[in-house]
Amino acid sequence: MPYRMQDLAMWTLRRVVLGGGSVAWVDHAGLLHVGPQSAGSVPGPACYPHGGVHPTVTDAALVLGFIDPHYFLGGRIGLDTQAAKRALEEHVAAPLDLDLQSAAAAVMHVITENMVAAIEDITLNQGIDPRRAVLVAGGGAAGLNSVAIARRLGCRQVLIPELAAALSAAGGLFSELSAEYAGLFLTTGGGFDRIGTNRVLAELKEKCLEFANGPGTQSLRQSIQFAVEARYARQIWEIEVPLRVEKFSSMDDVGELMKDFHALHRDLFAIEDPYSEVEFIMWRARVSCALNEFDVQSLLETGPDTGRRADGTRPVFFQEHGVVDARVIDAQAIADESRVTGPAIVESPFTTVVIDPGASAQRTDARSVLINLQP
Repeated sequence: MPYRMQDLAMWTLRRVVLGGGSVAWVDHAGLLHVGPQSAGSVPGPACYPHGGVHPTVTDAALVLGFIDPHYFLGGRIGLDTQAAKRALEEHVAAPLDLDLQSAAAAVMHVITENMVAAIEDITLNQGIDPRRAVLVAGGGAAGLNSVAIARRLGCRQVLIPELAAALSAAGGLFSELSAEYAGLFLTTGGGFDRIGTNRVLAELKEKCLEFANGPGTQSLRQSIQFAVEARYARQIWEIEVPLRVEKFSSMDDVGELMKDFHALHRDLFAIEDPYSEVEFIMWRARVSCALNEFDVQSLLETGPDTGRRADGTRPVFFQEHGVVDARVIDAQAIADESRVTGPAIVESPFTTVVIDPGASAQRTDARSVLINLQP
């Protein structure tokens, strides 16, 4: 099986988190920041009915027209637009000498740049071109600026899953019980010790099987995946290379591992040195036990039925276009149309997705919202 970059995701996973409760504030030097402070849910954003006074991303989105104050959480919580305006005026607009809409747009711009920088840190800085990827958004506020983030990264598409508003919680339900084990054994590509390596891998496999037959004994299925930390001789860092086999039966298996190491090093650092010695240092094994199988549709149907909403329009402020009339459409209604062209606001009881001018959206067979940034 040829090496694939997505295999690396099994071993390295990071989240980028900036939500609707992130607080906007201006420092003593007159610079605007968003987060890391959060208003949480209580008292929450200034627009919440819990006495919050600090402006947040949710307040900015409300002022810009992204969010309907009468349909937040399907109408179960009414938002106070005037309170949001007062908080933004006092803490952002006045200190920066901006009008209210420009201040709200500045908040959205800062949070967008913060997320772009974080994403670039785990893509561009690791040799991965985000332009070749689809941006998948998670969180109730993810749809507010996902298109803006994707444009900055050069992505062509954004995917908003049906469970985006509760993606982390859903992931907890879907995730597998797992454990990782490691064994130190130094060998090189030129003098590869198959006997010693196989002994370490067998020991790691035995630990994985003990876990699968212990904590994972009632799991639906189990899998074991192996990797090794390797480097060019005298390098000061290692990279983790997935293994194709759990036992090196011949030098052909070693040759395939060498090829995978060079390919991964090239993908990450844009350089390889096939004539240098390769050192294999730390061997790893990960056992995964699937505990449950969920029907996403059944999870979606457990919440209260808030009913369908009629389409309409409302004024929305986009920094590059000013105030425009954006179409408002229920998320379920997208399936009835081949494509929704921006400017548009796609609403559900759980999230709001902003379709910027020039972008378009459609419903996938899995009920996700797929946004295309190019005509």
